[in-house]
Amino acid sequence: MKNINRICIIGAGNMGGAIAGGIFGNPDFRKGNLVVTAKTAGTLERMKASYPGIEVSSDNAGAASGADLVIIAVKPWQIAGVMEEIRPVMDYGACTIASVVAGISFAELTEMSRKGDDLPALLRIIPNTAIALKKSTTFIASCRVSEAVRNEVDELFGLMGEVISVPEEMMAAGTSLASCGIAYALKYLDAAMKGGEKIGFGQDDARRIVMNTMKGALSLLEANGTMPQTEIDKVTTPGGYTFKGLTAMEEGGFSEAVLQGLLKSM
Repeated sequence: MKNINRICIIGAGNMGGAIAGGIFGNPDFRKGNLVVTAKTAGTLERMKASYPGIEVSSDNAGAASGADLVIIAVKPWQIAGVMEEIRPVMDYGACTIASVVAGISFAELTEMSRKGDDLPALLRIIPNTAIALKKSTTFIASCRVSEAVRNEVDELFGLMGEVISVPEEMMAAGTSLASCGIAYALKYLDAAMKGGEKIGFGQDDARRIVMNTMKGALSLLEANGTMPQTEIDKVTTPGGYTFKGLTAMEEGGFSEAVLQGLLKSM
């Protein structure tokens, strides 16, 4: 990449660590072009063991100095302190700051990073935890970012799943549908597996059956290019078992509960 050679990730938790793993798996990765920070020695040692060639540090400012892309992957209440640490060493003419912290707006990031009239190029990036398997749906919004840098960031995260470019006002919706949404999908799987046990299957069998059934459902949508209702209609005979089951689920508020969950997580 021409514009992004050295990357710093501040925070090696579940998301920061997963992004580091994705970058490490990039065929363009070169030893020394990625540094990851964490507070504890144990976390840093695990990162070094998992991804040989990645630099690790407990010094946020030192790690960010000279980076072309700084990815901040900390808790929302920690980001102001992180920005206070790294702001003095940042060269805004050469570096882009990317936040994967949900709910922190460009306006807030701008104020946290402001050095007089000197303002950084900013990205907001919302992946989901499947990024660790390079299966993430990742939403990206930009502010004062050049087209060249933005294209390289899209390419970088595109290696870890699908990238969807959105205006900032759609970031909350993207977070709800895909970032929180992965938990909602798992919640259905959990309920179905537990239901499988109650109707007579062992735990391992119920888990396997439900997972394979979900894989089959997704394969139908992908192969046929259809929406779910089309495939539902193919297996739903009026008055039949599937019809009765779906009716019971809707009477229990299934679709409305999903919608309310999405709305509450925005």
